[in-house]
Amino acid sequence: MIKKNAEDVAVVLNCYKIKFEEKRKGRHLTIKEAFGTEDFITLCQEFVKKFDKTFFRNKKQDRIIYLKEILKASETTNVFSGIVMKGHNGPETLIDELVKNEVKTVSRVTKDQFHCLPYFFLLYMNNKNPSSIIFIAQSYRQFGFKEVFEEVFRSFVKDNSIIENKIEFNTLSIATLFEKHINDGKLYKLRFIKHGLSKNAEGILMGDKIEDKNNYEMEISIKSNKGFFGIKPKLKYDDASFIEQIQLENFNFEEVYADIIIGGRKRAINVSKPKEFAAAYDITNEVTIDPSTKLPNFEEVLKEAEDILNNDLIPFV
Repeated sequence: MIKKNAEDVAVVLNCYKIKFEEKRKGRHLTIKEAFGTEDFITLCQEFVKKFDKTFFRNKKQDRIIYLKEILKASETTNVFSGIVMKGHNGPETLIDELVKNEVKTVSRVTKDQFHCLPYFFLLYMNNKNPSSIIFIAQSYRQFGFKEVFEEVFRSFVKDNSIIENKIEFNTLSIATLFEKHINDGKLYKLRFIKHGLSKNAEGILMGDKIEDKNNYEMEISIKSNKGFFGIKPKLKYDDASFIEQIQLENFNFEEVYADIIIGGRKRAINVSKPKEFAAAYDITNEVTIDPSTKLPNFEEVLKEAEDILNNDLIPFV
């Protein structure tokens, strides 16, 4: 086992909040009101039975999800985590093998078979605020399992809730967490993004043959090796006026990102749309990647997820 190369894989933990709203009344329900029990771990165990030792197939019939392993089920901390296998099918393909510089077909993947990858998940409920569940979902490169997980969870709630409700799966965005990242991190770069090309660049790069300039982006970045300490108090979760005051000659930008290092992790935060700040963590450099499978050590992923949960999420949710 070795540390991965940054270009090989990205392991990201995306944080969500699950809430239950009583239909026709609009009030949020506690876990006990929704399910008739406040035993969160037992509830989670009942939930994973829906795809444990079998599988759940989505409505489109092109995705499956099933449980591979439970990593932790703690009644003390209300943390339930594990690994799910998410698979997708596609057109029939061949499996080729290189043998002495020749290609030989050794197997075939049919439409009835699924290409599966493991993903880490964590569910947590705070007893002091039992009206929501924190859901941490790992993505691998650009792929994730949240859409299938959400579908099976909705199916479970429909079958097991005692009060008719609708479920909210929202990306976790926290004002205090946004400002914590700004204040505690090293803000070393501001990137000003323009979607599309300016007229001058359009003509120089593409001449008259350009088809869709919106396929392009332009960027101006300002870097400070020591960090932008002076502007930190002006970057607020509910106020983007400081960014709106900045004018760059002949460059009309639409978005501004602050590149920040906090706790050894790099984050890119959209400071022009602070309320869209999402609690997502790239932990690639914190975990070991198997050089053959390109998959992370999931015990290390669990450790990182619990660290994020305890230090970045619980104090602010």
